[in-house]
Amino acid sequence: MNKVWLQIFATMIVGSILKSALHNSLVWVAIDLGILGISYLILRQHLNVNLKGSMLFLSGLTVISILADLNLMSDMVSNLLVLGLVGWMMFGKGGQSNGNRNPKSPTIRHKWHK
Repeated sequence: MNKVWLQIFATMIVGSILKSALHNSLVWVAIDLGILGISYLILRQHLNVNLKGSMLFLSGLTVISILADLNLMSDMVSNLLVLGLVGWMMFGKGGQSNGNRNPKSPTIRHKWHK
């Protein structure tokens, strides 16, 4: 696994620990949005990562998590949506281009494009 995704995964684990320690749904939403912001900052530092696709995936996870935190969606539905999102990224349009089975190479960004 790439070092970037390990950092994002560690951020999500710390956010989960904070969410289990605090029992207010509005604080949970703030923690989810903070994790999304920190993930953006981590991804922005690495030029060889597909920033748009990665942020689309993480934003989807964040929306599902917020809806589950506010009890607007049941846990079963949120788990099915997360599985669907992961499946879409692995097998669908999230990782493919024009129906090819070869994964789309990430857009390489350069420092002067910031």
